[in-house]
Amino acid sequence: MRNSHTDQLEMIVGPVRLPLKIDDSVNYFQLHYFEFQGKRWACAALGELSTLEAVPLRIESACFFGHVMHSQQCDCGFQLDEAFRRISQRQSGLVIYGIDQDARGLGIEKHFRIYDYRQNQQLDTDEIYQRFHAPLDSRSYEAVAAILRFLNVKHILLMSNNNDRLAFLRAEGFHVERDQIEAPLTPYNMATMMLEKEDLAYQWSFQTHSDWLSPLQKQVEAHPQRYAACVVRDNQAIVAQWEGESWDVAQNLLAEFPRESGGSLVIYLSDLPRLDELTLYATTGARFVVVPFSSLPDYLLTEARRLGIKVQDWERGNKYRAPRPQWQLEERSETGDIYSRGEELRILRQDDITGTAN
Repeated sequence: MRNSHTDQLEMIVGPVRLPLKIDDSVNYFQLHYFEFQGKRWACAALGELSTLEAVPLRIESACFFGHVMHSQQCDCGFQLDEAFRRISQRQSGLVIYGIDQDARGLGIEKHFRIYDYRQNQQLDTDEIYQRFHAPLDSRSYEAVAAILRFLNVKHILLMSNNNDRLAFLRAEGFHVERDQIEAPLTPYNMATMMLEKEDLAYQWSFQTHSDWLSPLQKQVEAHPQRYAACVVRDNQAIVAQWEGESWDVAQNLLAEFPRESGGSLVIYLSDLPRLDELTLYATTGARFVVVPFSSLPDYLLTEARRLGIKVQDWERGNKYRAPRPQWQLEERSETGDIYSRGEELRILRQDDITGTAN
């Protein structure tokens, strides 16, 4: 008797045999098309799955940007390619592809809107999904269980960092071990992957911006006149750090910075930088300056773009418990910059800015 999950497969087409190119090799895969509760799925299998102690499995949600347009802002393209690469090397395995699961189940139109809201309206993840009246992850995996039973797969080596997938398959009676599959962090995918770790508890090995910001904030939270900063290399090691009451944070931090330091650098600050400080940070080769705030002044974003460095907002779980007033640019002139913080005013003269930048 067929399992009730299998009975819910409303349409089954295949198998069809197709040669798929993975790197420099070509292998003949068996492909099926399924429909389950009105949603479309496909799978590609290599080798005799019934003879395997554990079937290497990748469950892949459609991602138009990552799979079709080769976007580097997410890791979707990397994970799908890497899964096929491992299957090709092992000469066995299975990819199950959720055709209608773009944007974690919301669809391709919502995926476009997510990027639009983030880039053009500076909305955070929670604000975006509140607009959709949807959870952060709308996907379900009942179809996956039905497909696995149809293929008579019981033991799985799951290529995933998604705890929900692992827990679901085990609850459905499958024997599952995890095979970690993680893209390297790059300047392009860093924010997306860190959001996934913080929002969805994915099992990534790296630390997030929140992890690096929190110790700085603890140092200064009770002291409005104090500042803290650090430079992190390759998301692994602090190569320079500073704490003090001088508002010349960049000068003090970079006095501790080893100029021979290579790798991918990120600068973490307890407070917003000044414009002249962005110039200093750009000289280190760092691609990011990360601050624990949800919105940033336009003048900072404009200057950062000009310098080729990104100021990354990251309030999220790092919001200060009490309001923390920031120095804000009030006026620029040939003689200098005027900053205000509450009732305080400070003038940074052009001679000082030029001297600092040198």
